[in-house]
Amino acid sequence: MKIFSPKDNTAAFAEAFFIGNLLFVGIFYIALWILYFFQYKTTSDVGKKHLSQALIASSLSTIIFLSINVFILLTEGYQSLSALFGLEFYYMLIVPLFLAAGIMAFSKAIKGLEFNYPLIGQMS
Repeated sequence: MKIFSPKDNTAAFAEAFFIGNLLFVGIFYIALWILYFFQYKTTSDVGKKHLSQALIASSLSTIIFLSINVFILLTEGYQSLSALFGLEFYYMLIVPLFLAAGIMAFSKAIKGLEFNYPLIGQMS
């Protein structure tokens, strides 16, 4: 069990990348995976918890985003009403829910405290 160190910023970076992924899907998701592969073994228990939960939440939000886009591409295209509804659903309902949890987790991460994401915290 490794104790949290003030110099260990893995938890804060993980949460920041998660929040970034909600706004810019893809780039920060890859950055989060890179952080996971390079820092998971050397970070504290708090950092591991934040990193794994941020990765699960980021994966879920990315899957939802990609599913909506694949559905749009396979049906009527981006000029349809279903595309408008699907993307508005994502950006007006899904993103704020994940963003609220991400901001709370980020504020705990910069203090070195644990945070359990709703529903996701039990899986990690």
